[in-house]
Amino acid sequence: MSRVVRIAGDRAEFPAHACVNCLRPAVREEEIVKVKGSAVRKVHVPFCEECIAVRRSKSRRQVLFERVAITNSVLLAIAAGGRTYYAVVLGQGSSTSRGWVWGLLLGTLAASAVFGLLYTFIVPWSSRFRSPEAKAALKAVTIREFDWDTTTLEFGNDEYGDRFAEVNGPAQRPDRAA
Repeated sequence: MSRVVRIAGDRAEFPAHACVNCLRPAVREEEIVKVKGSAVRKVHVPFCEECIAVRRSKSRRQVLFERVAITNSVLLAIAAGGRTYYAVVLGQGSSTSRGWVWGLLLGTLAASAVFGLLYTFIVPWSSRFRSPEAKAALKAVTIREFDWDTTTLEFGNDEYGDRFAEVNGPAQRPDRAA
């Protein structure tokens, strides 16, 4: 279950500086961000040290996946770069003394492109291997939607969501406020 609360603007009062995830005393605020087109909404949310550490932690399985995937990406990038180098050098033959330079340049470019493309897929895939505790801490509060006047937050903990709603009251648009 989750609790959805709509607030006016992007400034939120969090109840008694309690951690959004576990309700223990919060010591620091973490920034959560949502991007919609060119608009960005940021909200500072209180967390305790333990929950901050859990949010930033990676499971052993996630680290292993990243290491294996990055190693394979590097090897594939080297193979693609080497193949491009030899294709350019052998394609030039001995007609030019600068064939190796073009081969090296295009080989490096091919290797960089292959690695960059693979790496952009590795990072999102690795998040599937997060621990359940880390997933819960990351979903403790999210920005569900926002517009110019309001921000809609979704809380994973119903009790905290209810407290938050009491402290912040109902969201009203400025043109509809009494």
